[in-house]
Amino acid sequence: MGEIRVAVAGAGNLCSSTVQGTHFYAKAKEPLGLLHPTLGGYKPTDIKFVAAFDISEAKVDKDLSEAIFAKSNNAPKIVVVPKLGVVVKMGPTPDLIEGTLSSIKRAKAEAVDVAAELKKAKTDILINMVSGGSDKASTLYAQAAIDAGCAYINATPSSIAGDAALVKKFTSTKLPLAGDDLLDQVGATAIHIGILEFLHSRGAHIDESYQLDVGGGAESISTLEKTKDTKRRIKTAAVTGHVPYKFPLVSGSTDFVDFLGNGRDSFFWVKGRYFGGVPFTMDLKLSSEDAPNGGSILLDAIRGMKVAKDKGEKGLVAPVCGYAFKRAERTSLAKAYEAFRELTG
Repeated sequence: MGEIRVAVAGAGNLCSSTVQGTHFYAKAKEPLGLLHPTLGGYKPTDIKFVAAFDISEAKVDKDLSEAIFAKSNNAPKIVVVPKLGVVVKMGPTPDLIEGTLSSIKRAKAEAVDVAAELKKAKTDILINMVSGGSDKASTLYAQAAIDAGCAYINATPSSIAGDAALVKKFTSTKLPLAGDDLLDQVGATAIHIGILEFLHSRGAHIDESYQLDVGGGAESISTLEKTKDTKRRIKTAAVTGHVPYKFPLVSGSTDFVDFLGNGRDSFFWVKGRYFGGVPFTMDLKLSSEDAPNGGSILLDAIRGMKVAKDKGEKGLVAPVCGYAFKRAERTSLAKAYEAFRELTG
């Protein structure tokens, strides 16, 4: 099927796990944890990283294989990544605010022409993984993808796939777009949806429910300081559509705990009634590593978008959005998976 030429905006923890994953599964004896060893004819090893952008002094001007292990990152190291021959270039910094916990020490280099770099690298897909709350940068990268003629995946909470004007631009230029806010493999939102779908399918009535997170790492700091309300709205809306009636529901991040590192603790609570109106409560805890939780889904999204691009899809690619992202037109997890497999099968 050939290679998938991918550029990344933001060489953080999610980028680290995604890059590592393409090398890990090239050597793994069995594809444990990989949803689809082959998808649309493409394997993870067909993904080739050809360009990278960041703003951190610790990452700019370094080979991507080094940047993903810079001190500011703390994703688990699962494989040795060889030199990739991709130097991280300076990206735009329209959202950079100094003096916060999540602030990044900006590299002194001048921002490059992103669209020109994408064209030079013959990029198929640009993935946006910049720090949460970088809405202006996310939009600039989206426009760069349009100008360069490549597909765009927005893994951040910034409203890109939810922006009608941007969707119209991607549609008119006949380019595929997917987002927003990645739905992790064994993440809190997916688990919460699964629990509620199961209880409803068993005839239980749900009266109240919440899912709250505490985590370490740069993304958790950013969520607490910049995107807490946005993330809560997205996560709550994503979960709400899976039960056909309204009930009190909250889903979102609550605090940062530095010693959790890249870890995240998610707490679930459900109150409801079953046969005869008898009440029940459910109280669960999930502990997970943040970055790898997104890696498997992103490897699928990359390959799904390449298939969509090969097929001439333009604008929002609904099957990829519903399968891999929180801010999408909601359907059941099973139906979203079925639509994605139909696209890529």
